[in-house]
Order: sequence, then structure tokens, then C-alpha cells
Amino acid sequence: MKLSSPSQNLIVHSPRCFQVFQRESAGEGSVLVSGRCFAACDRIELALQGGETEERASLAPDPVTGAFFNWMPALAGGWYTIEVKALKAGATVAEASVEHIGVGEVFVMAGQSNSTNSGGEGQLKVVSGLVSTFDGASWRLADDPQPGAHDCSDGGSCWPAFGDELVKRLKVPVGMAVTGHGGTSVNEWATDTELFQWFMTRVWQLGPGGFRGVLWHQGESDVEMASEEYVTKLTDIVATSKRLAGWEFPWIVAKASYHSPEKPAHESMRAAHQRLWDQGVAIEGPDTDTLEGDNRDEGGLGIHFSPKGLGNHGRMWADCVASYLRRLSDG
Repeated sequence: MKLSSPSQNLIVHSPRCFQVFQRESAGEGSVLVSGRCFAACDRIELALQGGETEERASLAPDPVTGAFFNWMPALAGGWYTIEVKALKAGATVAEASVEHIGVGEVFVMAGQSNSTNSGGEGQLKVVSGLVSTFDGASWRLADDPQPGAHDCSDGGSCWPAFGDELVKRLKVPVGMAVTGHGGTSVNEWATDTELFQWFMTRVWQLGPGGFRGVLWHQGESDVEMASEEYVTKLTDIVATSKRLAGWEFPWIVAKASYHSPEKPAHESMRAAHQRLWDQGVAIEGPDTDTLEGDNRDEGGLGIHFSPKGLGNHGRMWADCVASYLRRLSDG
């Protein structure tokens, strides 16, 4: 964010640089502009610009605190720039601008290692320039490692490839919030745990309607668990997350049970994921057990993905999300 005054007389709280707002329809959305002016002023002027979008607004700040708040309509797309001016009797007393603002698709990621930064043989970078990531405090371009993961992992992830593929298909920016932790069982995501609270914090920060859905990749740690037990536990997590958030959002769940070339699939876990899809608890995600051979690290012997596998993993997620979005648009 650029501030014209060294005393920071004008602070913009929202939007943040590289922030993506969830679009409300295929072609439109809105951007929340909020902040506070510490200099005496009687008017705040806003200008949101970029591409075919040019929206302006003028409003009075709170006379006591100098706070201001406004939703500005915008076409789905980006990046946009917002310019904010504080005026007193028509003269500018402070100004600020924020760049790289998008209106597109936003997702929260959760699960175990293959939902975080556990690719140990290379990191991916965003190619499109239109994919960003949110750690709970700030947004940035989504080059690996993804911030915000509970395990603080620092390797490669599938998410830059996922975002780039969606950008290619949808022609809008993509935002992500990664919250996972490697090696975790579904038990460690129960609704009274630290991990669940970590995840819910992102849900609350993005707010009602602030993201498209949750992408869940977990199961490798629970291949010995009975299918029905897993279904019951994840169903409770899904239902509680929506109840606490106060709005409905889908969970898209992958089939994930791969351990090694000798144990590429565990039927009890695959059956649990299938049952979640069939019962309507979750939307069908990618079958990542099919990513074998050189898609895996350690010369194909590992449980995590090679750089090639990270790319293919991300594109598989994009296939499933794009399919879901098409079904939504078809009614």
C-alpha cells in the first residue's frame, strides 16, 4: 500500500494488496473499501479502476473516529487499483492507494501434508500472475511455500498450479488460504481441537460469502480406520464448520489413501470418501491415488509429490472445481 503522508493520516484496512474477493456471479462482484482518516476531513472519495471497471464513490467519514466503509461494485477480474482521498472543504488532506485487487474465486484448503507444502523436491511459482494467497494477516502472490499452513511447512505445493489452471479457464483471479498440517488424522481436526480453530479462523476472516468452498485432502493417516467411523467424524466437522460460520458453503473432498507403489490405494478410506460424495456431505474431488510413478517423490517411492506430481495434482483439483462451477451455472 502506498501512503502519501509519512504520518499515515489515512489508513486503508481493506482491500489489501493482492486480495481477491469472491465474485457474486459469473461476471460481477464487489470490493470492500474501509479505513480511517486521522486528519480532519469531511469527505472520502474512492476510485476503483482497472480494465473495464471504473467505479467512483463519495461518502462522509464518521465525524468522531474518521472511519469509513463502502462496498464498490466491480466486474469479475483484476488486477484493480483503489485510490482513496480524504478532503476538507474540497482540498485533499491525505491520500492512499492499494494495487492488485481482484474479484474472482477464493478457496480455503485443509487436510494433511499433500494439502500443505510437503513437496520436498521443488517449489512451484505462479505463472499467470493472478493467483494470491492469504495467511490470516496479509495477501501475496501465491508462489510456494504457501503461508498460513498450521505445520509451517516450507516445500512445494499443488496450489500455484491449481490457481493458474483456474485462471486459464475462468479468466479471473484466484485467492487461497492454506490451513493444513502434515501427518494428521481426522481425529486431530475434530471440532474441539486447535487445528479446527485454526481452520475456522480463516473461514471467519474471509466472512460469509467470502470464499467459494473448502478443498479437503486428507485420509492417508487414517487408512486403518473403519469407513463408517471416518464418514461420521468428517461429517461432523463439515456440519459444525457451516453452523459456526453461519452460512452454507461446499466441501470438495479428494480421494486420498496412497502410501507407496506397493500400497497405492486403501479401499476402506476410498469407500469413506465415496460415501461422503454419495451422501451429499461433500462434492467429488480428485482421485489423487491415481498419481503414481514419477508423480511421487523419492524416485516414485514417496507419499508426497514430485514437482511434476504437484503440477498434475493442482490441475486435477482445477478439473473438479471447474466441473462444480459449471454445474452451478447450469442451475
